[in-house]
Amino acid sequence: MQTVLPAGTATEFYDHAGIPLSAFDQAAIMTTENLVDAALVGFDQGEVVTLPSVHDAGLWLAYENARWTLFGATQTGMPAPRYKGN
Repeated sequence: MQTVLPAGTATEFYDHAGIPLSAFDQAAIMTTENLVDAALVGFDQGEVVTLPSVHDAGLWLAYENARWTLFGATQTGMPAPRYKGN
């Protein structure tokens, strides 16, 4: 299984949403061909999550590490000291 998290992609979505694709910076819009090619390469490389337009894969790893750290910090069973009355 693979999750693909595309950014702006040239599809009919924008027409259906009532926002013309021309309203966006065209340099930030990926073609569907590039999106699919990148997703397939990511799948072949064993990626569980593919972000086709993100150049630094370390950003995803940093996000995941922060997410797990935050989750672990929620497992105390007590309110944080900043929420205790004076």
